[in-house]
Amino acid sequence: MNMKRVKVAIPIAIVVAALSLWILEKDHSAVPLTARILIAAGGALLSGVIAFFLLQGDADRNE
Repeated sequence: MNMKRVKVAIPIAIVVAALSLWILEKDHSAVPLTARILIAAGGALLSGVIAFFLLQGDADRNE
């Protein structure tokens, strides 16, 4: 596993989680808190995985 990709994918996932929780709180406050947390966690996980695999070409090229 390439640590360069992980170092970029984790902050992307954290930013996505924070922004999604903020937007869900601001615009969709009727949604229960547990559902909002699950939605944010799912989005963060998905965006982190996508970033990890999309950065594969950059990491391989720079080594």
